[in-house]
Amino acid sequence: MAGLLAGCSGSSGGAGPATSADAATGADAGPVCVDVGATASLCTSNPSLPSVTDLSGTWVLETIGAQVVTSPAFAQPFHLKSINVLLAQVVQTGSQVSVSASYCDRIQHDDPSNPAKVVLPDAWRLTPAPLVRSGSFADDGTGQLTLTLPTLIEVFGATLTDPACEALPVDANDPRLFDTDGDTFPGITVDLSGALSGTLRSVQRQATALHGVAVRADRVEGGMAYESDQSVVASDPPNIKTLYASSHASADPTACSSTFVMVRVPDVADAGVVDCAWVRDNEVTLLGAL
Repeated sequence: MAGLLAGCSGSSGGAGPATSADAATGADAGPVCVDVGATASLCTSNPSLPSVTDLSGTWVLETIGAQVVTSPAFAQPFHLKSINVLLAQVVQTGSQVSVSASYCDRIQHDDPSNPAKVVLPDAWRLTPAPLVRSGSFADDGTGQLTLTLPTLIEVFGATLTDPACEALPVDANDPRLFDTDGDTFPGITVDLSGALSGTLRSVQRQATALHGVAVRADRVEGGMAYESDQSVVASDPPNIKTLYASSHASADPTACSSTFVMVRVPDVADAGVVDCAWVRDNEVTLLGAL
């Protein structure tokens, strides 16, 4: 869960939807909407393969969103990477692409020096939230076919009328809260371990835009514009919620720190039963060490 100790985050191409102070008080400073821009950088050193002209099929999609979190409670910033693994069906008609996917795994990579480690309980880690997004696989003007999936905004732990601009809930009694992970608590449950230990009930919003090329017949890779903000509606112990409101996250400024990879599911597997359990069993084989 990206930016776990942050009330607000940003990335290239877009500002966060509220300041951390706004998130803490529920104050409305006017809509500042999430948007990571039309495209991300390609972020691959591999040449595109011109013979790949149609991406239709079954794919495993891995996205990596990188953030830096600062908190007054700790001298050094946190470096976080949120890795999501999805099973995706891609349909291409002409140059237009539609993607229907479900989350199969969520993995949090903390810098070893982080004093508070994020632990994702299985109830949230394995929640198969569906998504649908569309874009194009088209000539970028240089003769190279590029996959472009413009900004998609997702909200977990609440149901918002305006996902891009609406302030996230900050109260455990907010009627917009939704038990996304099905653990009977509002929002999403996430644990912390280390110097700061406890449990959070939170809401997460993330915006992503993908831009990449086919580097093999069975592999697409590229960059991801990424933004994520969260709110904590309750915590145990209660002081974690207060600490959260004073923290701040932003996109990792390192070039191409947020990326994605799509790997085509082999035909022999696709002819059988390919589901999230199969994806998790084959993650390392398909994607390498996560």
